[in-house]
Amino acid sequence: MIFGFNGKLLDVDLTKREIKITELREDWCKLYVGGSGYATRLLYDLISKETEPLSPDNVLIIMTGPFVDTFSMSPKTAFITKSPLTNYLGKSMVGGSFGIMLKRAGFDGIVLKGASREPVYLAIIEGQAEIRDASHLWGKDVLETSKVIKEELNNRKVKIMAIGPAGENLVRFSAVITDERRAAGRTGMGAVMGSKKLKAIVTYGSKKVQIYDKEKIIYLMRKHLAAALKSPRGIGLRSYGTSGGLISYYLDGNVPIKNWTKGIFDKVDNITGQTLQKIYKSRGVPCGTEVVCSIQCHKELQANDISEDEWEKCPEFETLALIGTNLMIDDYKSLIKINRLCDRLGLDTISTGGVIAWAMEAYEKGFIRAENLGFELKWGDGKATLKLIEMIARKEGLGNILAEGVKRASQKINLETESFAIHVKGLELPAHHPRRYHSMGLAYATSNIGASHLQGMTMLAERGILLPEYGISEIPKDAESKVKVTIIHQNLCAFLDSAGLCKFSVFGIIDFNKIAEAYKAVTGFETCKEDILETGERIWYLERLLNLKLNLSVKEDTLPKRFVEEPLNEGPVKGVTCPISQLLELFYRYRELDPWSGYPNKEKIKKLKLDVDVIN
Repeated sequence: MIFGFNGKLLDVDLTKREIKITELREDWCKLYVGGSGYATRLLYDLISKETEPLSPDNVLIIMTGPFVDTFSMSPKTAFITKSPLTNYLGKSMVGGSFGIMLKRAGFDGIVLKGASREPVYLAIIEGQAEIRDASHLWGKDVLETSKVIKEELNNRKVKIMAIGPAGENLVRFSAVITDERRAAGRTGMGAVMGSKKLKAIVTYGSKKVQIYDKEKIIYLMRKHLAAALKSPRGIGLRSYGTSGGLISYYLDGNVPIKNWTKGIFDKVDNITGQTLQKIYKSRGVPCGTEVVCSIQCHKELQANDISEDEWEKCPEFETLALIGTNLMIDDYKSLIKINRLCDRLGLDTISTGGVIAWAMEAYEKGFIRAENLGFELKWGDGKATLKLIEMIARKEGLGNILAEGVKRASQKINLETESFAIHVKGLELPAHHPRRYHSMGLAYATSNIGASHLQGMTMLAERGILLPEYGISEIPKDAESKVKVTIIHQNLCAFLDSAGLCKFSVFGIIDFNKIAEAYKAVTGFETCKEDILETGERIWYLERLLNLKLNLSVKEDTLPKRFVEEPLNEGPVKGVTCPISQLLELFYRYRELDPWSGYPNKEKIKKLKLDVDVIN
């Protein structure tokens, strides 16, 4: 028995329509935990640089960690594959109840291979798995799909993850939506499901996972939930969700404005979380009905003037910034509609905002014309943005090019537009500003999935949310301290994504000594805070080695020139650029990476017990 797990994976071959049950490996659980770490180790042996991301040869792994359904505020399920957007490691974490219910159905993860000829969905109910016809669901949006499946199964308690038309049409930044409102948004998971003709996965169960020390885990859960209620960070998230961070981040110079070219947006107050929750009655709920959470950062609004639902999802910070300030849209009603449309169509709002910002700048500079597009595409135009989102999801007109992501779109439209195509390794940037937080610039440049704020949340350290248990007791000021903070955050985030614990419930709320205690109480594995850091480090290097196997070049560990060579002439970060070359030099030294090949040295691989074949 492996405590914290069922010990079973579903191995699904969609081409052959075969389902097998395989056993979880205890040695890999000890080395890579579960979740994203375990799934990445599985993927390492299953794909190569020749694997086409949207072909049947690609493998999509959906994996839970040991904290899922055993510890508080731990709903995170990992999606791991070869990304159609970057051609490297694809990774996306999603909250909600799906992972919890999958474990209750008797399984820790799903390995999806091959591709069906016809649309199908996978039903996993009380230990039994079945591939079902989904022809009647193909073409429906996520909400319609969920409604039909629940009626078909006569079970409203099932948990569903589904793709919308964007995933069906292989939009490279399409998302998988769980619980109808939570997105596995980044790196194109929806497109991979769409390429396999897999419309949805449905699960329900009542099985309980065995815990090593149940009495201890109950005690630690109470402490964790109480700490979240008392901490300033927990109170802020509980009050307004992530949308409440828009105004403070704006004042700090930490939001994109007009495709990262401006530092002031006078109308920002129109779209903050505080404003939205003054206009509409609001409530906080956990990200899933089965999630034990005292923060409840998922905010809903009674926006009955624009929504047919009683409670409408409040846009998150990333959406308000990437589609609000970045596109200069100050109409809150448009932003709520855009947010909902992206969920229903199955689109990542971060990449959607980045792609449309590039398109608006290209339109402004004459590379895209109204007569070709069919309408004007001006900054701040919410109606035009809604039209363009529909076109992207359906791959109509210009939407067919934008659906490829900003890197490929800029290469197709005009190579001169590459200078303002904002991405790292092909993945569009999130909202945190590399000119303001240099450590975030480094975290983006060296993230193993491309630009992601969740692979190293160093903006927290630069705002005073520190980690004294790991020697981070003051805000990093110089290059060396910013590099060290980045490495520690990357390692910790890798561990958390593998365990299934929500990062919002950790940083600024509970220290990693308590996380180590909880990990031992769940799994029985002897663990201290140093072990957590080392395990996360092992997983980070595993991801790095996979990317190198997939032909990653060190030249791609970089930032767009806009942040390095083009300072803003206004706002809190006026005149500032990100010194990425200096940071990268230190990063490579501390990570013990060869500056020419990008590979770690053999001693590092041996020390971390990485059990993979490395060709260098």
